[in-house]
Amino acid sequence: MKKLLTKILATTGLTLITLATIASLCGGKFLFISSVYQSLAVNVIIYLGLNIIQNIESEYFIIDVFRDVTFILFILTAGYLFDWYKSTPLWVVIIMSVIIYVISCFINIVKVTDDIAFINNQLEINKKKD
Repeated sequence: MKKLLTKILATTGLTLITLATIASLCGGKFLFISSVYQSLAVNVIIYLGLNIIQNIESEYFIIDVFRDVTFILFILTAGYLFDWYKSTPLWVVIIMSVIIYVISCFINIVKVTDDIAFINNQLEINKKKD
């Protein structure tokens, strides 16, 4: 549960930074406080949904990535609930989502690499003991 909460909060932070960057490039001057809560709500929905759909794994990595991206784009329909598309075009939201997904994947790769290095180190220590 702690890892899930950490992931949700980290992705919400990435979302808000990406949103602020894109808004600044498009001439925006401020973010509404409701954007923070909306981003958090969408990220909670995304992670809960991803936890459910990741139980259905494929042999092929590309199918898993396609499934994840499709799910996230499907979640973007939540933008209609929050009226995002009155102020932000859909293509901007899609680009922002792809950027956030790629950054999240990169962070995940770094974490997995660290975990693999730790496991290999522990195996070497155990091997030397034998």
